[in-house]
Amino acid sequence: MSTMNAEETKRWKAKNLRYKKPMVKELNLDTIREKLFDIQGECEEVRWYTDSEDGEDSLLNALDGDEDEVYEFKVAFAYLCEECEVMQVDLNEEWIPECFDLLFVVAGAGDQFGGLLGYDSYEGDYFGINCMDAWAEDEAKKKLKQLTKDELIAAIRQCFRVYQSFIGLSVRYDSLKAAIDILRDKNTGILQVVKEIERLYEAASSEQGIYAEYSKAWKEFDQYTESLPPEAWVS
Repeated sequence: MSTMNAEETKRWKAKNLRYKKPMVKELNLDTIREKLFDIQGECEEVRWYTDSEDGEDSLLNALDGDEDEVYEFKVAFAYLCEECEVMQVDLNEEWIPECFDLLFVVAGAGDQFGGLLGYDSYEGDYFGINCMDAWAEDEAKKKLKQLTKDELIAAIRQCFRVYQSFIGLSVRYDSLKAAIDILRDKNTGILQVVKEIERLYEAASSEQGIYAEYSKAWKEFDQYTESLPPEAWVS
């Protein structure tokens, strides 16, 4: 019983000291690395999609058959994928200040990036600490004040470079992702209708003779085409 009480005490103390090691939920080094990896993966997926027959047709259809614009669209994703990889390498090889996470806590970035997290030494993980933001910011300020002025200036400059690069890539990705989502939802649906019409027509055309129009294949073709809205016939 005493052991259980001791464990509960450790857990309670760790929970109440989470603010000692704070970070911004959506703007910390680990999250940046994860998002760069995810963006790179999404770009690869988009590149695979646009290289496929349906994806190529979707792009051409959406861009009014302009092959130059299709090429530019593909290149934009390719460049974004490459730049995400370059930034991941830079984060591993270039100097990143140890105070990176603390600096954005002090800067109040939690207001725009999902609030704050605090490290729980008992659980060995980060948890939300929104109710203790003031304590967390004060703790981060104390640690930053231990740096010299020159050290702090150098850290701020480098952290801002990382922030600027990451936000730039994220904004570009969001813009391109919105475009490709529209293409997938709208144009792939149109292509599926066209392909289904072609399939049914080919099946119906295989019927020969005077009674062909009364065959099951022709009835399916007629029923499908009659059920389509007028917009489906507008190119």
